[in-house]
Amino acid sequence: MSRSVRSKAATALVLLSCSVALAGCGKPEIPDHDDRPEPQAAPTAQPPTALRQTMQQPIDKAKAAEDATAAAEAKRDEALNAATGE
Repeated sequence: MSRSVRSKAATALVLLSCSVALAGCGKPEIPDHDDRPEPQAAPTAQPPTALRQTMQQPIDKAKAAEDATAAAEAKRDEALNAATGE
């Protein structure tokens, strides 16, 4: 075989391999969006643990401070309104 015949045979073999590989590829199926998957684990109410209570304490303290600040601002605004006659 001459060199060009071998080259043409190799090229044909590569093209044939690629066409066989691509023939196996198809358009993927689109999932049905009307049927949502069911949750695998149901949420359950858990009793408070020591760790959860420890983590919640600073949050509760901050909320109480925020409420106290809002109350103080409201009282201050009322005093200013009373002093200025508004």
